[in-house]
Amino acid sequence: MRALVLSVAVLMSVVASAQTAQGMARPPPPGQPTGPINTRPGPPTPIPGYNDSGSWYDDYDIPEGFRRRGTLVVIEREEQIDRMARMEVLLAQATREGNNRRGREALSKLREEMNAMRHDLNKAPDLRSFRQRQSPRPQPPPPPPQPQVYPISEDQLQSLIRAVNKESFGDGKLRVLEAAASSQHFLVPQVTKILQRFSFGEDKLDAVRVLWPRVLDRENSFQLYQLFSFQNEKDQLKQIIGR
Repeated sequence: MRALVLSVAVLMSVVASAQTAQGMARPPPPGQPTGPINTRPGPPTPIPGYNDSGSWYDDYDIPEGFRRRGTLVVIEREEQIDRMARMEVLLAQATREGNNRRGREALSKLREEMNAMRHDLNKAPDLRSFRQRQSPRPQPPPPPPQPQVYPISEDQLQSLIRAVNKESFGDGKLRVLEAAASSQHFLVPQVTKILQRFSFGEDKLDAVRVLWPRVLDRENSFQLYQLFSFQNEKDQLKQIIGR
């Protein structure tokens, strides 16, 4: 009985390297350190958006006085508590039954529980990887809202037409349009009203060149052709507006 209790105690103290039924020592499971337990691992890869500084595990919420001796992993607390409770029951049964059949069965089940615990701990996700998966990925910022563009108001249009009428020559009228087009947008019917203030086809074409980049309803460009009398002017208009 004394030898049985001693073997069970040894079995419980070396979970990570439990002995087989034949008493042969198993090698440490994959991923477990084989050197001194106080060897400090290299710094982990920074986690974008969560741990950009690449700091150590010690920056996480570790209880005071806890000494880390290996890799921190994520396990379910309740599951491990239930498992250890079952192991305590099996240990008590093996101690009580001794070296009979029931005692040996209890030891066999105890070994299975310990191997399963070792397997689960070995497969448990690393704390850094788990937190990286749990952390929400930063979403790209929404695109800036497009500025609202409106055509020139009717009052401003009439003020512009009056300014154009005050100029006696085409060059002066174009200078007025260039100044207005730098800060205003237009509709095709508004462009039509402006072009009617020019006497010559060449001046009208120059006016279209100034205003067309600021026109909002280009699908109505066909309305401009009626302002030109000669085919060569209409051909030039087509080149300007691309329709």
